[in-house]
Amino acid sequence: MNIDGNNYKQFTAFILILVGISAVVVYMISYTLKSYGIVVPFYIETPSIPAVYAFLFVLFDRFLWKKKIFKRLGIIVADDLNGKWVGSLKSSYDNFATDIEAQLVIEQTATKIKICGTFNKSKSVSIHENFGRSEIDNRVALFYFFRNEPSYDATQTMAMHEGSAKLTYGPDSNSLAGYYYSGRDRNNFGTIEVKRVETR
Repeated sequence: MNIDGNNYKQFTAFILILVGISAVVVYMISYTLKSYGIVVPFYIETPSIPAVYAFLFVLFDRFLWKKKIFKRLGIIVADDLNGKWVGSLKSSYDNFATDIEAQLVIEQTATKIKICGTFNKSKSVSIHENFGRSEIDNRVALFYFFRNEPSYDATQTMAMHEGSAKLTYGPDSNSLAGYYYSGRDRNNFGTIEVKRVETR
């Protein structure tokens, strides 16, 4: 998700501001109705502050968070990674000799992200995701744990396993690059590099 220790204070302040805006919106609706002499039937209530807040937050969570101003203000720490990514990975299994086709489909909002991967003989899905900022170069990276399941025609040495990955976004090349570790059951590791070919 885009909310962590790096931007907790900024995001909390943003939520409080959103609540304040919601209160103002509710007051303006009520004031406007009264000024025009509009009587609202008892079975139809004017929007409450929680209802307006929920609407505004959903609007922000789904769409508005992508605006650059929220990243400049520190409310959002991650880039918009939504889309289809295509590239390759290399594995220690064959001493990094083969380029294995890799495809990632990423669905992201302000508060969550999901990564689904398709490879030569397997598919994976993320089970825990977060963004972290490096203290070395101050770059934000995507960290996630995944579960991988081999296809029916995969070799017998392949089995369902869990692992972890770290990917860093390169805005100039519009690519993600990093490494993965396949977990203790397979004890393999490798590199992965994919480029965005479709934006969602």
